[in-house]
Parts: sequence; C-alpha cells; structure tokens
Amino acid sequence: QRWDLQPAATGGGGRSDAQAVQTTVLSKRWIDLWRSMPAINLNIKEFECRSPAPGQYEKTRWGKMENFTTNLLMRHRAPRLDAFRLNTGSIRVDWRRDVDRWIRRAIEYCPVKLHIRLPVRLGVPYQLPKPFSCHLKRLVLLLRSECPVLEDLELWRCREFSGLHSDTLKKLYVYDCSGGAADKLVIRAPSLASLSLSLPIHGACGYRNGVLLYTEKFLAEAWISMGYNQLSRRGGAILLGSLFNVTSLELISFSAMAILHEEFDKSPVFDNLRTLSLIGCFDSKHDVNKFRALGRLLQKLPNLEKLTLKDFWEQII
Repeated sequence: QRWDLQPAATGGGGRSDAQAVQTTVLSKRWIDLWRSMPAINLNIKEFECRSPAPGQYEKTRWGKMENFTTNLLMRHRAPRLDAFRLNTGSIRVDWRRDVDRWIRRAIEYCPVKLHIRLPVRLGVPYQLPKPFSCHLKRLVLLLRSECPVLEDLELWRCREFSGLHSDTLKKLYVYDCSGGAADKLVIRAPSLASLSLSLPIHGACGYRNGVLLYTEKFLAEAWISMGYNQLSRRGGAILLGSLFNVTSLELISFSAMAILHEEFDKSPVFDNLRTLSLIGCFDSKHDVNKFRALGRLLQKLPNLEKLTLKDFWEQII
C-alpha cells in the first residue's frame, strides 16, 4: 500500500474550531504512524497563503513549505522510503539551499523511487548530492548519477546530455533533451526493454550524427518521435539501424530519406520486429523517393506481422 504525506493533512485552514480540535486530537493519536509513512510527497501547490504582504506571496508560500518539509524530514522515523517526491513548481525564490538539504536528508532513507521537479530556468544546473542512493530503482529528474540497481529512468529537458551507461536499466524515457556541443547521443543499456525517445520539435537538439543505442537483450518496444530536421539523414539511418533487435516499433515524423541513406545499408535485418507503426513519415504521394524508402524498409522486416500507416501521403500546402 502506498501512503503520501501531504501538507493538507496537517493544517486546519478553513475548518471550524471544533474541526480543528478534532484534527489536532487525531494528529496526536496517529503521530507515530504519520512519522513512519513509507512515502513522502511534497508539492508547492499544497502550500497556499492568505493575504500576504504586497510582493511577498511566493516568499511566504515557500516559507510555509520550508517549515513543513524541514520538520517532517527531521522527525520522520521510517528506516527506508518507498518513494520521495518533490515538486517546487516554478517558484521564484532562492530555493537551492533548502532543496539540497531536503534531498540529502531524503537520501539517508534510501528511497526506492525518487521524483524531483525543479524550476526550468535554473541558471546553473542543479547537481545531486553525492553519494547517491544504492537502493534507487526509479528515477525521474533532470540529472545523471550513478545508481547501481536503477531500472526505470525519465529524463526531461536535460541540457548538455550526450549519453548514459547503465547495466541494469530496463525502461528509459528521454523527452526534449539536447546535446549542446555533442553531435550524437550514446545510450549503453544492455538490459533495456523499453525505449521512448522524443527529440525537440523546435530548435536544434545537437544530435546531428545520430543516436547510438547499444543493447544486448531483445528490445521489447521503442517509441521514437522526431522534431523537424533534427537529425541528418545519416544520423537518422544510424538511429533506425541501432533498433534492429526491437519487437514493436513506432516512428513519428521520422525522415523517410534517412532510410535511403547508404548508412542504412549497413544495418542488420530486423528479424525480431513484429509490429511497426509509421506516423507522419511519408507525407507526400508526389515524392517518389519517399515511396521507395517505404519499400526499402519493408525489405529489412522479414517477420513483420502488423503494419500501421497514419498521416500517410497527406498533401502539404
């Protein structure tokens, strides 16, 4: 069973005096249970403040969250946490010192799942404190760290992201990340079973020379969504070729011309592929080369059982 510690469970705002007394009595009665909850969920949305001084709303709101969170983590008694979730929203205060202290404290409880959402415009990227958790199996954040048993990783809008290596990772979701000066993204995950990769729709991601995927086991599923002209034709061919051992594949806005690049000739046959979905990849019936690309791709799929074509041959005006 999953328990979430929400600040709303501790406050009496909006209640009558009688209700506040009842809540206080209940809090004292169950205080030991509250302190041993296996999951902590902290969200800035739960901390509202009434009629603050002009220009002090966010500072007052953060102060409430800081006070609650600090006291909660100091008094928490669970030997280990199933999950620790922290969402600061887009708060405009100096939050780094408080957040660093909270995360350090949470890591002492060896959380199995860690979910951290911090303001997008950080200035200097936030760095997780070290050493990190040796028990972590699910990570949702915009950082890279050494996690020896990590199985599930989500990366959102990471900048200067050029690669990762994990022997235990089974599920990877990469959304709107960019490589900065890096010209390719290298993913080494021998145990990977599920991959979701969404490159930015607008702007350059930096991976012009492709995404290289190294796996040892069969990849059960892959979902790839491309921004317009994000990869070179060669880069797209390299990415597609590295998915040769996948069983189910969905490509969205993938460049058909990448299939015609000579680099794709070097790719192995997709013996394991059974299900293929192509969405918005062949957008004009007047482009003969794109039609040839579809035929060329199908030649490498000897065991394909299901083919789905969506937004196929739409006339672009």
